[in-house]
Amino acid sequence: MATNDASPESTPDVLDVRDVLSATHFDRPDADSLGAQLTFTTVGDRTIVSVDAEGVDPVAPLQIASLEGITGITLQQLLSNVDIAC
Repeated sequence: MATNDASPESTPDVLDVRDVLSATHFDRPDADSLGAQLTFTTVGDRTIVSVDAEGVDPVAPLQIASLEGITGITLQQLLSNVDIAC
């Protein structure tokens, strides 16, 4: 998702989940703290990002994004590459 192209027209893609997790404050977001609320599921040629804002009901997460053409992505990869804003 990140890009090495530094031209002004290019902007790296970032998955911004701050609005859906606004009630939760993370001093230093990590896969453990965010993993209780975010799930990433590969479906065909895309990854579905879902959130459980309460972090207690993994049966009913709400889909917040579909990453077309991206499969097998993990929360740790997004955090490591600074491809997620939380």
